[in-house]
Amino acid sequence: MLKTGKSWKVLLSLILILILTLTGCGASAPAATDTVQWFNNTYAVLTVLNDRDYTQYSGGPADIKNKIIARALLENTWGVTDRETADETLSWLLEEGHRVPLWEELEILADYGLADIPETQRAQTIFENFDLSEEQAQLYAEWFALYEQHDVNAAAGWDYSRAMWLLSYYYVAGYYTQEESLDQSLELARTVQSTFDSWDSFMESYFAGYEYWSEESSGDRRDIYESLKASSDNPFHLDWNTTLEKTW
Repeated sequence: MLKTGKSWKVLLSLILILILTLTGCGASAPAATDTVQWFNNTYAVLTVLNDRDYTQYSGGPADIKNKIIARALLENTWGVTDRETADETLSWLLEEGHRVPLWEELEILADYGLADIPETQRAQTIFENFDLSEEQAQLYAEWFALYEQHDVNAAAGWDYSRAMWLLSYYYVAGYYTQEESLDQSLELARTVQSTFDSWDSFMESYFAGYEYWSEESSGDRRDIYESLKASSDNPFHLDWNTTLEKTW
C-alpha cells in the first residue's frame, strides 16, 4: 500500500506539473515598457490579423500552447524549423528582403528619367512605356515617390516589420532566448527609427512592400492601421522618437 501511495503521489505531481506548464504557469514576459511597446507597434497590424494582443510582446505569453502554435506557423509560412533556419531567414530579411528587388526595379524607372516627369503624369508614362497594367503602373508611380524619399529603403518597412515579428516569435518558439530576441529587436528598432521619421512614414513603406510582395491591395491592412489609430487605446500614440533603451 505504501509503495502504491508513493507512486500515485508521483503521478499526481507529474500531472500537476503538466497542467501548470500547459496553462503557461511560470512563463516570463518582458515588462510592458515604452520600448517593448514600440517593438510591438512595428508589427501591430499583423498581430491584429492573427487575432493576438498588440500590447504584449509577440502578441501573447510564451507558454507551451503558444510555443506549439509559433513553431507550426514559422515552419508553414517561413520554413523555419530550428535555430539555423531562424538565423538564415532573419539575415535574408535584414540584408535583402523584398526592398532590394523593388529598389532595383525602381532604379530602372529612375534611369528612364521618371524623376523629371510631374507626379501626376508618372503612372500614365509608366503604363505607356512598360509592360504593366494601369493598376500596376499606378502602384509603381506611388512606390517611386517612396524611392525618392528613402532610396533603397522604399519598402524597408515591410522587411523590418516582419523581422521584428520574427524575433518575437523566435522567442516564443524557443529558438532564441528572451534576451536574445529583445536585444536584437532593440538594435533593429534603432535602425528603423533612424530610417523613417514617423509611424505613418514607416507604415507607408510597409504597405508598399506588402503590395509588391503580394501583388494585392494593402487596403485591409491600411484599414487595420487606421482603426488602431482611432481606437481608445491607440498604440501609435507612443512617440516615434521615443528613447529606445534596454528595459529587461
